[in-house]
This record gives sequence, structure tokens and C-alpha cells, in this order.
Amino acid sequence: MRGACAEIPLKNFAKIFTSGRGKHFCPLNKLLASGNLKLPKTTAIFNMGPARVCPALALNLCRAFTPTGRHCCYAMTAETTRTPLVFPYRMEQQKFWKKVTAEDFVSQFILINALKELPWTKLRLNEAGDFHGQSCVDKADKIAMLLARFKVKTYCYTHRSDLDFTKVRYLVISGSNFQKEGIPNLFMMVEDVKRDRPKGFSVCPEDCRICDLCSKRGQKIVIKRH
Repeated sequence: MRGACAEIPLKNFAKIFTSGRGKHFCPLNKLLASGNLKLPKTTAIFNMGPARVCPALALNLCRAFTPTGRHCCYAMTAETTRTPLVFPYRMEQQKFWKKVTAEDFVSQFILINALKELPWTKLRLNEAGDFHGQSCVDKADKIAMLLARFKVKTYCYTHRSDLDFTKVRYLVISGSNFQKEGIPNLFMMVEDVKRDRPKGFSVCPEDCRICDLCSKRGQKIVIKRH
């Protein structure tokens, strides 16, 4: 149609909007990781906070303990025995999370993703930490709803059995050793997957590059305690 403006591809719009600064235009850029030793590069990772100040642990809701009482949180190990930069990095994520709105988080995420050579198709929340409260659940589900429009799936795990998940519609949540309304998946830690795996449960291969069960609804999964 004469006089009509041609539709601008999202990537081109992102380049124009960020005035040549690219993804560094967004504060969120430095707080998102692309995969890790287990997750593929197409999965973005964002934590609501560090393991050391995890709300579930503070409320005695964390179930990452061995039968002898040893705390075996994988995220905690990364903060205490690896690079000293992990904890302050996650504290910066927490600071950002507590002040950002769902809409602002998504707008920055989409701009960053539009400029990536290998775009993210999933967002994994809380490799470390957990929901701080009910408002975090509501914000995360709104983020998941908005990102779904751009074909990005959002998922996470939680120990927060005390919160209300009945209104969650888009965020795929795995309850760590518990399940309730609004949490479609059950993720259990066991001592021996062959001996202790309940009927109907899949075994976690401990490599998300070859498995996507946790981002699908209706899954029951066991993993060897580590």
C-alpha cells in the first residue's frame, strides 16, 4: 500500500532503539548468563538472589539435606568454594530483581535477545535462591506470560511450599520434594535412583542440553542427591 510504513524486523528495531550501544544498553544484560555446565547456551539464567541468603533456607523449607543432616545445595557450593565473584554477582541480581517490574524485565530481555546471534528460547529462574515472597511469584508468572508471546518458555524450581501458586498460569514450576496446586512438576532428590525411584518418575540425566523435562508441565523427576 502506497504511503504505508514497512514493518521493521525486531533485530533492526533493537539496533536503532539502543543507539548503537547494542545489548549493553540494558542493565539486565550483565545479569543474565547463557547456560552453564548443564544448561545449553539457548537458556538464559537469572537468580532472584544468592543461595547464602535463600529465603527457603532461612524459613527451614529447603530440602537439600542428606540423611545425616549435611546441607547439599549445589548453588551454595558455587558461592563458597569457587570463584569469589559468584556471591556478589548474585547479590546484584537480587538488587535488580527487587526493584524491576515484570514489564521492564521483559522489555530489556527482548531487546537483548533480539541482538543475540544465538537467541534464548528459555529463561531459567533461580539457579540459586528462591522466591522472596508472594509478589515474586506473581512477578515471575507475569514475566513468563509476556515472554511466551515471544516464544520464550520460563521455568524454575522452588522449596517455598508456604506460598500460593494457585494463580500461576504460565511459569512452569517444579516443587522440590513437594507438590501443590499451581505447581505442575515434582522434583525429588533421592539417595539411589535405581532403588528409590517411585513408579512413574523419570530420572534426571543431569544434563539439560539433552533433556527438557523440567520445562514441560506434568513431570515427575528424581535426581541422585549430590
